[in-house]
Amino acid sequence: MRTAQGSVNTEMSVRKESMMNEAIKAGEVFRLRDLISYEEDKIMNMAVVDNDKMKLVVMAFDEGTRLSEHAAPGEAIVFALDGEGVIEYEGQEHLIKAGENFHFAKAALHSVKATKKFKMALIIALD
Repeated sequence: MRTAQGSVNTEMSVRKESMMNEAIKAGEVFRLRDLISYEEDKIMNMAVVDNDKMKLVVMAFDEGTRLSEHAAPGEAIVFALDGEGVIEYEGQEHLIKAGENFHFAKAALHSVKATKKFKMALIIALD
């Protein structure tokens, strides 16, 4: 959605059956970072697991792209998979690089910006 002040992200969770992305094959080794590609000037995302209790998403941010400030719908952990970005959390900036992790408290305000190309996995525990 676009507004006069910028873009707004809205996330809704509706009761549903558990979903495992078909790109993940049982009995095979894989890398989360390889599930998603970078796209020029875009933020790409792919749900890996999605159900009433949790959500696991992988995201690829082209350099300079940004998710605007929003609130976490549950306790969440970011796993930086490639590159680097800046997480602004409750007004404070945190540089995050591949191999590092970050915790969001439920309802905490945060944004994510790619200072270089940046891939991350996000796991959210839902109520």
